Amino acid sequence: MTTCNLSPEEERARLVDVDRLTSDLESGSDPVLNGIVAMVSSYFSVPTSLVSIIEREYQVFKARVGMEPERTSREMSFCVHDLDKGAVLEICNPATDPRFSDNPLVTGAPFIRYYAGTPLTIQSGRNLGRLCVIDHEARAPMDEQGRTLLRNAAKVVVARLESIHRSHYIDPMTGLPNRQRFEADILQAAEQDDRVAILIEPLSAIALDRLAKSLGREFFTNFMLAVKELLLELLPTGARLYRSGTLGFVVLLSRRTLSISNLVDSVVHAFERPMYCADIPVFSDVGICVLQLERETGASKDVLRLMSSITDTARRSERRWLDYDPVIDSGLRRSTAVLNDIEAALAASDQFRLVYQPRIDLGSNRCVAVEALLRWSHPTLGEISPAEFIPLAETTASIRHITSWVVRRVCEQLSDWHAQGLEMTASLNVSALDLTDGHLFDQLVEALEAFGVAPRLIELEFTESVLVTDFETVRVQLQRFRDLGVGIGIDDFGSGYSNWAYLRQIPATSVKLDRSLLADLQPGNSEWHIIRGLISLVRDLSLIVVAEGVETDLHYHLLRGWGCQQGQGYYFAKPLSPVDLIDWLKKGGGLSEHHC
Repeated sequence: MTTCNLSPEEERARLVDVDRLTSDLESGSDPVLNGIVAMVSSYFSVPTSLVSIIEREYQVFKARVGMEPERTSREMSFCVHDLDKGAVLEICNPATDPRFSDNPLVTGAPFIRYYAGTPLTIQSGRNLGRLCVIDHEARAPMDEQGRTLLRNAAKVVVARLESIHRSHYIDPMTGLPNRQRFEADILQAAEQDDRVAILIEPLSAIALDRLAKSLGREFFTNFMLAVKELLLELLPTGARLYRSGTLGFVVLLSRRTLSISNLVDSVVHAFERPMYCADIPVFSDVGICVLQLERETGASKDVLRLMSSITDTARRSERRWLDYDPVIDSGLRRSTAVLNDIEAALAASDQFRLVYQPRIDLGSNRCVAVEALLRWSHPTLGEISPAEFIPLAETTASIRHITSWVVRRVCEQLSDWHAQGLEMTASLNVSALDLTDGHLFDQLVEALEAFGVAPRLIELEFTESVLVTDFETVRVQLQRFRDLGVGIGIDDFGSGYSNWAYLRQIPATSVKLDRSLLADLQPGNSEWHIIRGLISLVRDLSLIVVAEGVETDLHYHLLRGWGCQQGQGYYFAKPLSPVDLIDWLKKGGGLSEHHC
């Protein structure tokens, strides 16, 4: 009978390492391990060589030469004998050794008459099993050169097992355990009820895609590494961080270690500051879901799907994180309903409407333009924010129909105002899909002619995500609009992935600074310097600088002093209906009754 004198606690820890490093490796599947046993067999001139892993009930041969079965009972294993001692085990003639003479592998096939095995020792000092050689004839003791070679070959086996583990369970970009490792870990600890999983997505899927495409793979990698380091600094001892996928990271920890809400709040607060990669500020848009793992959820591989259904909702919430709640999952059904109702809303006369927010010249304090903003009064759901229905529409052709509706209504409104003696410039937002072909151009030309509106009174606004879809196609379409006389504005500029090359290559007329830049503006902080620099750089390109989100006297006076030409925000006026806009102008909001 073979023996191993590890304590139950030590054996449990050893088996955890066995599972971690070898459970997903099929016998004979790895060419490197197969090559090692073939080399060792040839060097020692023996018919059999094995990479034997000692599991709970079996010894499993992950690589083998000269042995037909993939496993044998642990009870009859030579390799488990004295495994706790960590030395080369050599039995020159098992048939005469009282420890092995009755072993079925000696008395029957494969009739072992010589055995030598060295432990497969990992970094923790635990032994997974042995690399061994077997002969059908008794042999003299191995010389020191042979022992050295066997030990070195065992080190190569361990290195290969760890490499395979990393490729299966380690994210190559960050070096963190990956989604598969997370799922395996929660399955192994499914009986624990005190664990919490926290899914952290620093940016939305669209923003991450723009970041990777506009600034390149290397920049994206550096950003994700910066996020990793930030999270490692914030997490308490005992917490384990994983990269759960392209979008983000997941943390596994005990709910008894600290206040989970305080921890998550600290993560949100950390992401409120821009992260610098290659001296470029990246503004995060973090969304976080917290899930209390019970026995039922902890044993499910569906945990990350449950959590990821919440992060976009969390991103839109005030505190940026939410506990998982099955009720929130019903929001997915609402999204489906909203998307299905868009076409009916476009056909109705009382659901979609436009409101207009003034844009002010900071030098003269006069209204110089208005931005057309879409609103939806749903007959059963009530007011639906564009932040909800526009992203949904952008996933289908409905966004084209919405843009077409807006173009025609804006031109109609400009014509009505003109009849009242008011000549106004109106900007409207377009999506990436709108600029992939010439449909929008044709629709705008038709609407301008139908309502007798001059092209110079229209400005098209788009975010930089439009440019990374198919830059050359978009550039050609934008040039057509510019040749017509339509203004071209870049919206949400400076939100973390601005590409200055685009500004030199597209026919833009204005750049609108992202409102997030003003959210935490304080004397001397990073936003303070960023805004000043952006204004200077944009003006050097002979573009009009528009600041969005102007809400305070500080914003107004600083922007004006820094040379920002135009501002838009609640400091001047909220979005107004067409009638309320005219009233606002007549009451002095624009300091002019006839120019806007």
